[in-house]
Amino acid sequence: MRARLFLVGVIGLGLAGLFGCTPKFTVRPPQALLVVRPTEGVAPLTVVCDGSLSFSEEARIAEYIWDFGDGTRAFGPIVSHTYRRGGTYRVTLTVYDERGLKSAREAQVTVYFPKPVPDFSFAPPFPGTYETIRFDASASQSPNGRIVRYMWAFGDGTSAEGVVVEKSYRYGGTYVVTLSVEDEVGEVATVSKTVTVLGGPSCGY
Repeated sequence: MRARLFLVGVIGLGLAGLFGCTPKFTVRPPQALLVVRPTEGVAPLTVVCDGSLSFSEEARIAEYIWDFGDGTRAFGPIVSHTYRRGGTYRVTLTVYDERGLKSAREAQVTVYFPKPVPDFSFAPPFPGTYETIRFDASASQSPNGRIVRYMWAFGDGTSAEGVVVEKSYRYGGTYVVTLSVEDEVGEVATVSKTVTVLGGPSCGY
């Protein structure tokens, strides 16, 4: 009787295997985890990307691939990258385990364009009333490229545009001259200098 029950049990297990009643195993992919610091700043901005907390419950992490969103890539659990131009970039970490399974995660980095650096000179240094003063902003620079606009305010309610402009004052006094420059990416910066106009003809040298 016992032999018959044992045989029935063996047959039952065999049928269970044939008809798919064996336990099912779930294959778990790795989990990509990343930390990016800092996530915003002014160009050139260097960020450190750390994916060392990525893990797999069933296999070893075999590869870390970083895509910085600006056409460059790097490999390894911890890497650094420098963004040279402003923009919003998506940093993607993809990890592969030793079975070839993968996982990916993203973070965003915002890089701001630096400001241009306006500068100007004027001559003569001590102009008189009605004397022509030459203002020259050609020393202005921008790390973002070309300066596309030069805007002047002369402190007496008048203004002008251009790299080099000329101006005269009817009255003696001290005037604050402001130059604003705009570069090709739209960043604007200003600088001001004081011009002292004497009541009579120029005392310049």
